[in-house]
Amino acid sequence: MRDVIIIGAGPAGSSLAYFLTKEGIDALLLDKVHFPRYKPCAGAFSVSLINFFDFSLEESIERTHSSMTFRNGDNEFRLQLEFPVSHLVNRTHFDNLLVEKAIESGCSFIEGVNVLKIKGEKIITDSGEFKGKIIVGADGGGSIVRRYGKYRRIKSWIKTISADIPLIKYEEIIFDFSWTKKWYAWIFPKKDVLSVGIGDHPSRLSKPEAILQQFLEHYGLPFPETTYRYTYPLFSSPELLTWGNTLLIGDAAALANPVSGGGIYNGIESAYIASKVIKLNLSKGTSLLYYQKLVNKHIFPMLIMSRFFNSIFTISPIRVLKFGKFFFYMITKYFSSYKPPI
Repeated sequence: MRDVIIIGAGPAGSSLAYFLTKEGIDALLLDKVHFPRYKPCAGAFSVSLINFFDFSLEESIERTHSSMTFRNGDNEFRLQLEFPVSHLVNRTHFDNLLVEKAIESGCSFIEGVNVLKIKGEKIITDSGEFKGKIIVGADGGGSIVRRYGKYRRIKSWIKTISADIPLIKYEEIIFDFSWTKKWYAWIFPKKDVLSVGIGDHPSRLSKPEAILQQFLEHYGLPFPETTYRYTYPLFSSPELLTWGNTLLIGDAAALANPVSGGGIYNGIESAYIASKVIKLNLSKGTSLLYYQKLVNKHIFPMLIMSRFFNSIFTISPIRVLKFGKFFFYMITKYFSSYKPPI
């Protein structure tokens, strides 16, 4: 019987495995694919994410930016800050680093295993059965843990098409709202490539390749040989994230920001909070509902505000940014120096 079984070895799952095993907790990490693996993702997160770890993420960080440009048709707003705002990573390298750190800390990792069913403390896979006192769903929007428990059906999704193309002339992050109705297209310069893509609600992105091609042509960029489609959940409203002996973190908990679409930061913060609660549960019998209380306090408020902001922002993004420049500056500054909540 394991103390904890974590399903899904993305940033949230592998971070939780690391946090737990550093505390001497017996954790088993499962994933359906073999690492390292490619992950379609723009790969951006707040610079303050490094504060959650006691090891350096430097080897996986490809660029650090302190400026970004927002465009919508002929309108443009450029935000230049005196402090770094975001790190950009290659998700293959970043995710693999977190998995390796979890293994080094003592976590057992089984890859290439498909979870078929969950029955109480028992997990049935195509490679055998495992038992865990606590089962954590870190397995994305299609989470089997979410389906097993009495969790709400995810309401909000974003569909993306993305690619990496050889690095050409761009030095700052670009968000362009001209190409979709409710979201944006992006250009993120990394070490050797430009991460480019477009995202929108699945029903509004019916011909993603055609839109991506028009977007790239507008910026004088070549159409890539390979593109990747990916659909994942966004936060819509607060919900229950623990049931019985299970809890949800990361995309399985639908914690991606509804404005930016970024999910790495909230995923790892949810893992950090979960690790503290799991330790208390195993050592003192503290209810897993305490996890819900801490997420309600430290993660949901900003997501609720982002959801409200998004309803205004999508009407006229550049005008909203110019009008709320000081507010946006203060929020960005706050999160660039944010420390773990507990």
